[in-house]
Amino acid sequence: MTDTARKHRSAITLAVIGGLVTLASLTQQNDGARQLSASEAEYCEMTAMWQEDAKAGFTESQRRGWPDFHGNAASLCSPQITHGQQLASR
Repeated sequence: MTDTARKHRSAITLAVIGGLVTLASLTQQNDGARQLSASEAEYCEMTAMWQEDAKAGFTESQRRGWPDFHGNAASLCSPQITHGQQLASR
């Protein structure tokens, strides 16, 4: 193999490795965004359950779900179908 061919092969190898590293980085970033969305959805569902039980008259110790710990459920959560509405629609 000539020196020119080795240089080209080295350049191609470095480009492929760089591309794979970039692709892996982008894939990890997208997975993180999906996980954050799943966490937000879970937070919204659990705070909605907590609020439903409060409206139904349950004491805090008997409620399902979570209280709105950070006070951001109203701004974070869009109107969504609650667990009670899902059961009623079946």
